[in-house]
Amino acid sequence: VLTGFAPTEDDDRLKTELDQKAIYYISEPATAADNPPVKLKNNWFARNFETLTGMYGMPVYDEFDPTPILAPFFLLFWSFCMGDAGYGLLLIALGLLLWKKPGFDLLGLKKHWRLVTTLGVGTFIIGIFLGTFFGINLKEVSWIPEGLRNLMLVGKINVGGSAYDVSMVAAVAIGVFHICLAMVIKAVGITRRAGFKAAISTWGWVILIVGGLIVAGLALTQVLDAMATKIAVIAVGVLSVLGIFIFNKPGRNPLLNIGAGLWDTYQMATGLLGDVLSYIRLYALGLAGGMLGAAFNNLGMMVLGDNPTWQWPFFLLIVLIGHALNFAMSCLGAFVHPLRLTFVEYFKNSGYEGKGMDYKPLTNEIK
Repeated sequence: VLTGFAPTEDDDRLKTELDQKAIYYISEPATAADNPPVKLKNNWFARNFETLTGMYGMPVYDEFDPTPILAPFFLLFWSFCMGDAGYGLLLIALGLLLWKKPGFDLLGLKKHWRLVTTLGVGTFIIGIFLGTFFGINLKEVSWIPEGLRNLMLVGKINVGGSAYDVSMVAAVAIGVFHICLAMVIKAVGITRRAGFKAAISTWGWVILIVGGLIVAGLALTQVLDAMATKIAVIAVGVLSVLGIFIFNKPGRNPLLNIGAGLWDTYQMATGLLGDVLSYIRLYALGLAGGMLGAAFNNLGMMVLGDNPTWQWPFFLLIVLIGHALNFAMSCLGAFVHPLRLTFVEYFKNSGYEGKGMDYKPLTNEIK
């Protein structure tokens, strides 16, 4: 007796084959209780990032596939951490070399050449906006168009009376949006799998945090006047309190619900702040890579001097070796830290379990 699973699109083909071989079989739809293996289905872009989802764990049968969300954010995080448009061109060249050259493989990346190329394109685009090209500050280059120079995330921005780097504020803003999106996905996922009652507390937190941020943004941009803001704040407060403290588990003693709500409040207050601050690493890694690249350029220029003659080989040696080391370290940091932000901050706040099994069909290959 053999029990197995097959994708629904192969149903008719499989039954025809079994009928031809006179095999008795029983066909039933898979359920979540069966814990069937999972075969991911994504578009051409997200498919490149499925290997990263597999590194953490496949979704269970009735769980959301995180890859469509993981893909654009990992690309954005990687590009921020690399932070250099020149290094993006190197990645594009590496990806095309892995694709075109039959015998060339580097660290087993040949089968992931599309991912490498995609990361290179993202790094080039974000690197332009961060204003760095092989350690050169593009903001100070005269031939850069003024319109493009104004779009670069270089300089300071005033927040709450203090000046911060624009790229650092952008990194934190990305983190806030990423976590808010994770919370919404968690609420929708619980509602879909267990019903609305099981998700009341989660929706309460979504209303409090996501709704609060939306109201604050509308108030600061003067879309809402003072009276409308007051009404919106009261509505957000009442709905979130009811969801978090009163009806977080319907049918249970209200005092127990209040106690559970207080404990959740403590965990959220201490956890969310740390989660948001973790996204500063996007700014820090990009800044470090850019400064290190500029340092190697300066060392080369110091060796070159004002009247270069025989110093050119030493200049090229310092610049090439320096940028090669910086490129390697930047790639390592740009891989590890975005994975950390995805696997810890995002998956934790989205409720992703990743305990499913990968679909590995039977084959007739003899090994």
